[in-house]
Amino acid sequence: MGVGMPYSLLLQEFGEHVRRAFGGHMAYHVGSSLREKSGWRDVDVRLILPDEDYAQMGLGDPERGPENKRWVSLVLAWSCFGKHLTGLPIDFQIQQRSYANNNDANKGNRSALFVVCNLERPDSA
Repeated sequence: MGVGMPYSLLLQEFGEHVRRAFGGHMAYHVGSSLREKSGWRDVDVRLILPDEDYAQMGLGDPERGPENKRWVSLVLAWSCFGKHLTGLPIDFQIQQRSYANNNDANKGNRSALFVVCNLERPDSA
C-alpha cells in the first residue's frame, strides 16, 4: 500500500537527506498516504526532534509552528526539495518529540524513512 514504487524508494532517499542534514534524526512517513494507495492529497513527512534540539534551533512553540519564521522557511524548503526529488506532493514538518508523542494522531502509524542498503555491487573476485 502507500505511494507505490518507485516513489517509496525516492521517499526513502528524501528521508536519508533529512537524516544527514539534521544530525542523524529520523524523518517519518505518516498519514493516509502511508496506508492507502489512493485518496490522499499529500505525503506527510515529519522530522521529530528531541525537545532540546527543537528548542536549540529556535523553532518556537510547537503548537504555533506557522508563526515562527525559521520553522516556516525550513518546512517550505524541505517540502519543495522533497517534491522535486520524489515527484510527490510532500508536506514536510518539523515537530518537537514530546509534543508529537502527546498530540499526534499518527504516532502509531509512523514509518521511518532511510536508505536500507547500499545498491553498489561488491567487487567480484
